Formats: sequence, structure tokens, C-alpha cells
Amino acid sequence: MKDFNIRIGLLCITLSILLPAKSHAYVIPKDLPTIEALIALHKAVKKDEDQALKRVATSFGEQSLVAKGAIKFNDVRTTLDTKLGNAHSYLVLAGAISSTANSLYQLVKEYKDFTSNTFKYVSKKPFVGWYYADANVAISREISHCYKLYASVAASGINLMKASMDEKLNLVMTLKTSIDRARYIIDNANLYCFLITDCGWKPDYIWEILNSNVKDEIANKVINKWNQGYAG
Repeated sequence: MKDFNIRIGLLCITLSILLPAKSHAYVIPKDLPTIEALIALHKAVKKDEDQALKRVATSFGEQSLVAKGAIKFNDVRTTLDTKLGNAHSYLVLAGAISSTANSLYQLVKEYKDFTSNTFKYVSKKPFVGWYYADANVAISREISHCYKLYASVAASGINLMKASMDEKLNLVMTLKTSIDRARYIIDNANLYCFLITDCGWKPDYIWEILNSNVKDEIANKVINKWNQGYAG
């Protein structure tokens, strides 16, 4: 029995010497085909990694170009919108100036016609003279308003060339409003004078006079003269 145990021990020692020891890391292949296969696999993986990095870099570059392009597009669009807005404002202002100039031309023409057609009846038909005087007082008031408007603008120190678009447009439209009122006055006076001279219309003189602006102007002048004389 003792000899058997000794033999078993010697066999184990012999086997341990003959068999290779097992590594704790990994088995390194000793054959050439296995090594070449691992090298080829490593190259393939490395190639895919490089291509992936290139695609990421390309994608980032494209995103940067898109972002820069969007910023430039927005800048161009903002500039274009501003220019279009300014152009539209200038077109509106030019249209208002043209309309005002045309109204002023029509006012001069209509006033000339009104004077030439009406003045010859002033001495023959007293009430035509009254309408003539009433219209002239009202027109004079509108013209005076235009002068005062211009004087107030000049006094405020607003340079018309450097004024804002809103200021220019407001001034032009205010002038046009006064001109249009003067044209309406002439048109209204022309109508009444035509009814009297050509249609035989006989208005209620007393109420026309009492409701007239001329009466108010005359009354104000008389009151002012009286107050000046009384104060003196």
C-alpha cells in the first residue's frame, strides 16, 4: 500500500512537470494563422473607428456651415426687411407729397376761378358778396394755419431733412388737410353763389348772416377794438 502511494505521488509530480502551466491573463496563440487573423481584425476595427471619427467631424462641419448659413441668411433677411420697410415708407411719403402738391395746385386754380366768376356779381347781388367775403375769411384762416404750422416746426428746431419719417408724413398730411378744407370752402361758396346767380335762389339772409363765420370775425374785431380803446 505504501509503495502504491509513492507511485501515485511520483506520477502526479511527473504529470505536473510535463503539462504546461495555465496563464491567468489570456492564451497567446503560437501559430502564425491565428496571429495574422488577429492583426487583420485589429486593422479592420481601427479602420472603422477612423471612418466613424471622420463622419462625426464631417457632420459637425456641416452643422457649423448650416448654422453659419442660417445666421447669414437671417442677417440678410433683416437688412432686406429694413430696406424694404424704408422703401415702403419713402413711397408712402412721396405719394403724400404728390397728393398734397396736386391739392395745392387745384386750390390755386379753383380760387382763381371762384374769384373771377364771383367778383363780378358782388356789387349786383349783395349776398353773393357776403358768400365771397365769408369764403375768403375761411380760406385766409386755413392759410394762416399752414403758416403757423411751418413756424412751429421751425421754432421747435426740427430739421425737416433729418426728421423722422413719421414727423415728415404728419407734417405733409396736416398741410394737405388744411388745403383740402380750403378747397371745400371754395366749392361750397361756389355752389351757393351759382344757386343765387343762375338759379334764382333766395336764401334766408338773416339766418345766413347770423350763422356765418364772417359775422364772428367782424364781432371779434369790434370787441377787440372796443377793449383796446377802453383799456387806453
